Amino acid sequence: MNYTDRFINTDINMHYIETNDYVYNLLSLVYIPGALGNAEQFIEETKSFFPRHCISMSLRGRGKSDAPLKGYTFEEHILDISSVIKKSNLSAYCLMAYSMGVPYAIRYATSNPSEVKGLILCDYPAKYPRIPEQWVESAQKFVQENRQHVVKEIQKDSKEIILWEELKEIKCPVLVIKGGTEKALLKKDAAEKYKSNLKHVELIEFTNSGHELWVPDYNKFIISIKDFLNKIDT
Repeated sequence: MNYTDRFINTDINMHYIETNDYVYNLLSLVYIPGALGNAEQFIEETKSFFPRHCISMSLRGRGKSDAPLKGYTFEEHILDISSVIKKSNLSAYCLMAYSMGVPYAIRYATSNPSEVKGLILCDYPAKYPRIPEQWVESAQKFVQENRQHVVKEIQKDSKEIILWEELKEIKCPVLVIKGGTEKALLKKDAAEKYKSNLKHVELIEFTNSGHELWVPDYNKFIISIKDFLNKIDT
């Protein structure tokens, strides 16, 4: 399996990776990382999902994508996702999101119901947070010196957006994966709300995992996703 670095220019340069060798009759998988994640963090997973066509993106300010001085609202992140998918000429795919990428994926899925054939939501509730100011200092440790403004702007532009009711608009199959320890960000009551608001939902709890669902059992994480993808392929 190999992949290509790709860029799309809208108002900024957006970076994503796309696998080259794949089978056309398998549904494509599009990955949206968490708060400060980037496209490269999903490379090992694309190897595991071979020969499925996979795309992983770096949202604005992350990875190799441009980091504008302003413009990090919820809506602008949705536009980033839309730009990458449109550039890739995809008309049917499964959308997978981790952590704070989950609310982006939910809003995108409700806006593009004819294209999104499956949804994988990893350990995060159906809401976008108003990020507290104290997050900035801890998060800046994980970004480059010339991108310190990104963390500040993400926090400043954040506002709480509740998406539980929007889940009722989603008709495609959905896989929700949650961690089982106290470090998980998707708590039991929120997991139950997924079950009550989604029409076709499968909920899996990894008892020994926190927010990093692939720890301690990476194979379990991959197999759970593969099983779901194989179901929606048919």
